[in-house]
Amino acid sequence: MLESLLGEELYSDAVKLFKIEQIAEIRIRIGRKLAVKDIYSNRFGQHIVTEADISGIIKRATKNSLYAFQEELSKGYLPYSGGIRIGIAGTGVIEKDRLITFKNITSLTVRIPHEVLGVANKISALLDPFDNLLIVSPPFGGKTTMLRDIARILSNKFDTLVLDERGEFGMAGATFGDRIDFITGTPKTLAAEGAVRAMSPEVIVLDELYPPKDGLILNELARSGIKLAAGIHSDSAEGAIERYPLLKELFSSCVVLSNKPRAGSIKSVVRIQ
Repeated sequence: MLESLLGEELYSDAVKLFKIEQIAEIRIRIGRKLAVKDIYSNRFGQHIVTEADISGIIKRATKNSLYAFQEELSKGYLPYSGGIRIGIAGTGVIEKDRLITFKNITSLTVRIPHEVLGVANKISALLDPFDNLLIVSPPFGGKTTMLRDIARILSNKFDTLVLDERGEFGMAGATFGDRIDFITGTPKTLAAEGAVRAMSPEVIVLDELYPPKDGLILNELARSGIKLAAGIHSDSAEGAIERYPLLKELFSSCVVLSNKPRAGSIKSVVRIQ
């Protein structure tokens, strides 16, 4: 799967640095060496990235139909099969104060999801009995991996709905309980209202919260009696709540993750309410 996205030359350079199952992120920047990360370290290959490398990845990711991915591009990424997400940097195209796409793409960040069964066992006391739980971490801190395992555990006991807006949860071969449903590739604010009525979930799992945009729907979900497990980027519970006081009203507990000494390290567990 990764080879079909990267192409033979980039893929070969990457797997010389780490085994394929260890690779968590690949950064591809025009004029610079390929950079590859596992959960511990960052290494550089020998291949100097060209415009053709970038162009090839974009064409393969979009099946030569970039126009069909304008909604994702407006959010700065492209999805790929298996839960892979491709972040994009370059020259933005702005229309009516809104980013609508990118031109002259100069670098890509390919994030490869990994299932780590049992990572949420470390916080088992927060999952039984379960109340609204917030996962906080900096980028590359293991937030989505933790939430995926939380969804696995909860879906053995509750009817659990994952609002997988960016297609990162349902990676190929991932293990979940029998009581799980997914809505994929749909903004949370559009998916949630219909999902509550049609799917009647007991728990909703969602990632990449942005409270100024998602706050109204989060309030509605919480008031409806549905339990929430969600993730947000920050380096501390205090920092997240200071920016978005609504979180203090919605969530009972917060698990703060760190990317040191490795992605997914638990920095603290905080009672919010």
